[in-house]
Amino acid sequence: MILKRGVTGFTKGDLSLERDEAACTAEFKKYCYSYVGQLNGKVMAFYDPDIDVGYAHAHVKIDGEAFYIFYNDLYDYVAFTSNCEMGDLDFIDHPLLADLFENPYQVLTAAQLTESLAFQASGSGRILLNENDLNDVELHFMKHFRSQTVGDLIFNYWD
Repeated sequence: MILKRGVTGFTKGDLSLERDEAACTAEFKKYCYSYVGQLNGKVMAFYDPDIDVGYAHAHVKIDGEAFYIFYNDLYDYVAFTSNCEMGDLDFIDHPLLADLFENPYQVLTAAQLTESLAFQASGSGRILLNENDLNDVELHFMKHFRSQTVGDLIFNYWD
């Protein structure tokens, strides 16, 4: 299951989900430079999580192809996108880089991240049918910001 409780960054005060974000980000940054370098690529920019975008990401270039590596520090998820347009991310697969990141991270595929969110009407509301363990705050924001895919939830831009 990918949609684990707190994956959106809204942990609802669950201290069991707390991690040292700075340490996780520093480690991810180290791996980005190392793995991209192993493929004779270059990290063009690295972005720490901030108030607007709650996850670290790197802008990289390998074999003339520029793209982004996104990192969800709560569950050590890594994903690749061809753009950085919040709310309209174009997830891609990069097999060579995925093989390198596979340990210690879980690399999510474009197919997993573009999976549509499925809903069913229930009384005066809607129920998310995709396998999930999201908390009620996450479900509220998901509806409020009209998330459409699994990737919209994991790498959200809910300010």
